[in-house]
Amino acid sequence: MKNFFLTLHMISMCLVIGTLFLQSLTVVFRLRLKSQDEVLGLQKTQARIHKFIYYPILAVTIFSGIYLAMSTGVFKEFNWIKVKMVLLLTLIGLGFLNGIQIPKDALPKKYAMMVHIAIFIVGAGMIYLATIKPF
Repeated sequence: MKNFFLTLHMISMCLVIGTLFLQSLTVVFRLRLKSQDEVLGLQKTQARIHKFIYYPILAVTIFSGIYLAMSTGVFKEFNWIKVKMVLLLTLIGLGFLNGIQIPKDALPKKYAMMVHIAIFIVGAGMIYLATIKPF
């Protein structure tokens, strides 16, 4: 059962990071569109992806991660998991920032471009901590 949840967690985590990365990238692309019809169409698509793909996949990732953490006792043995939890909260915050950015352009273009860089760095840090377990 542990292998099933580990596989589920890894796949869903990759989908969460990929969805966030793609969403933040499309926010930047949308800022470059000139036609209002194109902007509205892309906003609808982004909102659907965020609501019907990002949130369910995030829930699967969190619940499978909780199951793995409880079944392995990782919180008792290792400190790296606490850093990973901080990075998880940061990633969730970036996801909410993406969600706010979809219906209205809350950030200027140069800051909107930096969101997907932050998503990449946070995701890479989470993967590093889970695979290397440095402390």
